[in-house]
Amino acid sequence: MPTKRPNAEALRAEARLLTTAGLLLLGVGFPVTLLLVASALSGGGVSPFVPVAAGAPPIMLGYLACHFASQRMLKAKQLEGGR
Repeated sequence: MPTKRPNAEALRAEARLLTTAGLLLLGVGFPVTLLLVASALSGGGVSPFVPVAAGAPPIMLGYLACHFASQRMLKAKQLEGGR
């Protein structure tokens, strides 16, 4: 079965989508984590592990999405023959 090689425009479109998703996840993850940390420090009855458990997944997913977006952009640049 022949495989279809991705072109530079398709890789750039994927990178834009991944960047948008990553920034949305980071934009949600950081404030939620900060609010939960403030609640845990103020003695609001929240366990100190709740900020890590609730905030780490969206922050890590956002970071990974942005990382893979940059890898797509580098691959698109290589396909075009640029340095």
